[in-house]
Amino acid sequence: MAASLESSQNTGSDLFFDVCCSVCEEDGINKEGLFHCQKCSKTYCDECVLMHNKVLKNHPVTSKCEGDNWPVFTMLDDILELCEEHRTEKLTMFCEDHEKLLCHVCHLRNHRQCSQVVLLADKVKSAKQRMNVTQMTKTMEQLQKSLQDIVDREKQNKKYLKASYDLVLKEILDFRRQINVNLDLLQQNTLRELETKHASANASLEDHLQKCLQFISKLKGFGTKLKGNLPPERSFITFRKCLDHTAAADSLLNSMINNNGAYMKLLPNSELLQCLADCTDLGKITSRIGEQKHDFHPNKIVSIHDKSQYNVRTATDSRNCSITGICETSNGELVISDFHNCSVKLLNQAYEVIDQVKLPTHPCSMCNISSVEIAVTVCNNKTYTLNGIHFFQADNENITQIKVFKINHICYGIAYHDAELFVTSGTALYQYTMDGRLFKKLYDTSKDGTVVGVGVSLDGKRIYVTDVINGKLLTLTRDGLWWQNNKSGRRGRQENSQYHNT
Repeated sequence: MAASLESSQNTGSDLFFDVCCSVCEEDGINKEGLFHCQKCSKTYCDECVLMHNKVLKNHPVTSKCEGDNWPVFTMLDDILELCEEHRTEKLTMFCEDHEKLLCHVCHLRNHRQCSQVVLLADKVKSAKQRMNVTQMTKTMEQLQKSLQDIVDREKQNKKYLKASYDLVLKEILDFRRQINVNLDLLQQNTLRELETKHASANASLEDHLQKCLQFISKLKGFGTKLKGNLPPERSFITFRKCLDHTAAADSLLNSMINNNGAYMKLLPNSELLQCLADCTDLGKITSRIGEQKHDFHPNKIVSIHDKSQYNVRTATDSRNCSITGICETSNGELVISDFHNCSVKLLNQAYEVIDQVKLPTHPCSMCNISSVEIAVTVCNNKTYTLNGIHFFQADNENITQIKVFKINHICYGIAYHDAELFVTSGTALYQYTMDGRLFKKLYDTSKDGTVVGVGVSLDGKRIYVTDVINGKLLTLTRDGLWWQNNKSGRRGRQENSQYHNT
């Protein structure tokens, strides 16, 4: 008996895949199937698909990354009743002590001491067991949506990472040209560090993508099965597996929820020329995945000792410039919004306009979304259809509009924190998701000019709103209530703080 149990574990690796490579499986090798051929009705790993494509050039293959076209739903039928740990064994029991589906190998190896192990046939007959299929389906759909949002964001993060990588590479080479030819060794050390950290960060993002795509495939497959008319025993197995996978997917979401933005940055060694003999690199390479951390000194007093003025008017401007917003990119360039000339302008480090984009109406405010992405509010009191949020990407000395959200109210101030946008309308403060959906109205005064500018604290717990009519700065909680340390102690209008978009 023990020998037969051991042999069932030596047919492949310890990993369990939703879909295995058909060719490798015939040879007793357990490798994940990443490509599927409809004509062959087979699935291939990344190595076997190369031979398939070479021999059968007219057979189109579907990649696992293509989502809905991936045939994981059909293949789930074949593995639904199989144990995920001992993949050749059928699930026949349920451990009440650990709330876990078991095959006979699981029972013998890990659950022999458990007091409540019942057969699945008896379990599904129990009147105590209740399966809320509707709630489970809803939970899985929500998880799929959240995971897909992370997939889209991580893909964008990879673009940002590549853009910052190219920028850092250029900075390294530019900085290197200022040093004499005897510093080749320092350049090589720095480039090696850049390549290593870029590869590490890129691998981390790719790992996030693959994990999310795997969960999306699993949840879609189980969701389809859960809605079907299954026998009681298979329905219970499906529901239990749904619980396990939704818990795992939720855990993955919590671990990745703050991974917004990815870039690399060079911190040049400013004392290099004075201490060449002691230096081993051209500068430190830093990279991050997630929210950038800042040093914050709430009681620090800032004194201005000098100022400079620069002309940012261009040949196409018909009026004097009126700057209503300003943001800085990762390479030190500035993006400004020109209200009177309905444009967004990109300035180099010498404060010269090197690119601009014309807008359909007046820009009111802007904020950074990432190291190279900026969000700008535009508003028109006469033509409401022009109100909205415009998103721009500023890199490689160019500024490009990447998307637009239409908003059905006037848009003045804007702030960004943790994948959420906060927008003011003059009378109210709204919270939006990054895909343009209204989440809730946080605060409302119904008096124009009392909710104009907006900012968010670094920890995201406090929201600051300017009241230009009464000359006040209001501090709100994330629920739209006045901050408890406000001198008057009054609260915002709670009847509007619970407003949700339907």
